[in-house]
Amino acid sequence: MNEDKKVSSFTYDLLERESQSEEQKERRAIRRKTLEEKAKVKDDPAKAKRAKSRKRTMLLLFLVVALAGTFTVRSVQRMVSLTRERAMVQAQLEELEKRRSELENELLMVNSDEYVEQQARSQLHMIKPGEVLYIVPNNTEYSAPAPQEEETPADPADSAKP
Repeated sequence: MNEDKKVSSFTYDLLERESQSEEQKERRAIRRKTLEEKAKVKDDPAKAKRAKSRKRTMLLLFLVVALAGTFTVRSVQRMVSLTRERAMVQAQLEELEKRRSELENELLMVNSDEYVEQQARSQLHMIKPGEVLYIVPNNTEYSAPAPQEEETPADPADSAKP
């Protein structure tokens, strides 16, 4: 039985080599054809011109695609940066609009008679006729001097002598 396996594996190897050699033959035939075509192109000036023209066209096409890709990438990068900048400016605009509404509210309050009267009384110490103004000093501004302690003699006998 071992001999049958050896024979079968040997035949399998031969068949595999034959199939590989046929594939190699096909590849060689294809290579040979392309080399023959190139040789014909070199012999025929019209075909050589067409081949050069195709090469130039392919090179030009490659350059155009490369430039288009470059411009596309740059445009996308620019668009992303502009989108970020727009978001930042939009946030600043919202903040400024909020500040504006606060200032408008403050302006309305400042223009009211009550606010003017309150500021005149508190900052300018103005009073209405018939009123008496009392100003109470603030503890932090005016502080009473601290009482000074008398020096005590060290010897009690000294304190008895006047």
